[in-house]
Amino acid sequence: MAYQSLYRRYRPQTFGDMVGQEHVISALRNAVRDDRVGHAYLLSGPRGTGKTTAARVLAKVLNCENPVDGEPDGVCASCVAIETGTSFDLHELDAASNNRVEHIRDLLEKVALGTPGRRKVYLLDEVHMLTPGAENALLKTLEEPPDHVVFVLATTEPHKVVTTIRSRTQQFELTLIPADQMAARIREIAADAEIEVDDEIVDHVVKVGGGSARDTLSALDQVVAAGGVADVDSSTPDLLEAVASQDAALALRAIEDATSRGMDPRRVGESFIDALRSVFLMKMGAPPARMSAPDREMSEAFAPRLAAGTLTRVLELVGNSLVEMRQAPDPRIDLEVAFVRSCSPGSDGSVDGLLARIEQLEARVAAGVPASTAAPTAAVASAPAVIQEVAPVADTNAPSAPSVQNSPEAPAASAPAPVEPAAAPAPAPVEPAAAPAAGDGGRSRPADKARAVLRSQNGDSRPAPAAPQGQPARPTPPPRRSGGSPPPPTPPSMRGDDAQAAAPSPEAGAPQPAPEPVPEAATPASPDAPVADVEQAPKQAVSTAGSGGAVPFQKVRDGWTAMLDGQSTPARARFLAGHVAGVQGDVIDFVLPTVSQVKRCESYRVEVEKAVSETFGVPMTIVLRADDQPEPAASAPVAVEQVQHESEIDVHDLTDADGMNATVVDRIADVFPGAEVLDQES
Repeated sequence: MAYQSLYRRYRPQTFGDMVGQEHVISALRNAVRDDRVGHAYLLSGPRGTGKTTAARVLAKVLNCENPVDGEPDGVCASCVAIETGTSFDLHELDAASNNRVEHIRDLLEKVALGTPGRRKVYLLDEVHMLTPGAENALLKTLEEPPDHVVFVLATTEPHKVVTTIRSRTQQFELTLIPADQMAARIREIAADAEIEVDDEIVDHVVKVGGGSARDTLSALDQVVAAGGVADVDSSTPDLLEAVASQDAALALRAIEDATSRGMDPRRVGESFIDALRSVFLMKMGAPPARMSAPDREMSEAFAPRLAAGTLTRVLELVGNSLVEMRQAPDPRIDLEVAFVRSCSPGSDGSVDGLLARIEQLEARVAAGVPASTAAPTAAVASAPAVIQEVAPVADTNAPSAPSVQNSPEAPAASAPAPVEPAAAPAPAPVEPAAAPAAGDGGRSRPADKARAVLRSQNGDSRPAPAAPQGQPARPTPPPRRSGGSPPPPTPPSMRGDDAQAAAPSPEAGAPQPAPEPVPEAATPASPDAPVADVEQAPKQAVSTAGSGGAVPFQKVRDGWTAMLDGQSTPARARFLAGHVAGVQGDVIDFVLPTVSQVKRCESYRVEVEKAVSETFGVPMTIVLRADDQPEPAASAPVAVEQVQHESEIDVHDLTDADGMNATVVDRIADVFPGAEVLDQES
């Protein structure tokens, strides 16, 4: 005889053989015994809990020749025929495959036909799969069937059954079988089938079955065929340890090991969720009923180490990852990201992640563990370098000192030693240029030729000063500001090429000597006289009488854009359209292209004034005016004193620069080598 699986071999044949469904058993048994059987029943519940078995036992007892206290005797011809599946009194129909209207109509045509037994029982399994048309076709007969017909409808999803069908039936819900009752039933079956089982096997099959009798007996069949409980490749303990110890690397290694051995990432997540749920219930003081001894020990070990908030957060993160795995190209990524967030609350920016971090801090405070001081120490250690880098900007008249940050001999984390102010060196004398400047690549510049011609015509035989070694002959003009407004004009005495050529550009990071104050009488009276320092002139020319510490015009202009970067977007956008035209004491003359822009900037003037005062450390006021409006009465004097005698230049004496005699077309052709000029007339 072929081997028969345990769940078929030991299917209950009476109500008394069923396990864990006392409320359904007592109701059906009493109805048969008292002859109060209804015309339709709806049995619902999870898979493997006994819905089809209860319907078969009901059909057997209704047609049994000698029923005993609501139970079939199991020996009469009707009971034997039902057990062997040859009875005409029980009609089983799979509604999942016979769900159309014609199938139900064919069934209803045979309802009125008689059978050998007293009652004809129709069992419709998975009734929720019927189409709407089939459900409507069944309604009338289901409500008023013939007296000898009983309908038993079975489903695993009762919420999908329409209300009109549910209202015409008596509803019974079957539940999962408790672990202790299922374990006792396994031992009875093992003893009858002469199968040797121990507590480990029983606990294993009960856990795998999850309350389903059919799944539990199938797991027992598998254990018997394998010769014992196989080693389950599960990384659940390692994942629990990773969450408890906040070790994301351990979690990622556990997932990698499990998937490399062939485990499905979804199965890894499901096993972890099941174990974490047991830990959560143990933490809440309500341990689940179906738990094996090893699972109980593991749950009891991790429950004190995990806070309730952490448990709920991890359950949600991993649970959501299992849902997202269905459409993910690589399911491992969703699972790995979920465990990284679970083990590292700092990487989880959600509210639950922030609450988890607060729980950790509270636990540290309760345990008396001091917070880590590594970060504050590092911040304090790096503070002196920042101060040394910013401090020289605060006072332009103070002698500059070597930067601690740029010194290779000073430690980065220690405070700099006080530096004694050194005497400012005198400006180096400007040597006459006997040859083209080095920064010009050895070529003669048109500007030098023009200056030489002008000097010879004015009776000045001195050669033009050369640019410093390694520096460009002329500084690059500043870029145009936002809004199309030109940069502020250069004072007249600073427009000379001699002054700009003589001004050395300080090298980045090199200590620079402080400019030596020059008395007002020493201001050069000739445009040909060189200026020692370009930055020195505007500082001397700004009037400081009665200002109580005025800010130089050059400093305000240079720091204006950086100051605006820290303001609100509307204020920055409006003030970038203008420029600082002058500074007198604590008043800044700010010029804008149009009057309408002046009105728009007026709304943000107070905000910018406050920022300017904080930036330069002196309370200052901004006067707004349009470019075509006259300067205010108290406007700033010219940054550099006007020269006493300006040379009169005849434009006819000027010589053209190199290449200026060519036409526009020739100049374009020179820019693009290889270009061919076509004759427009041809």
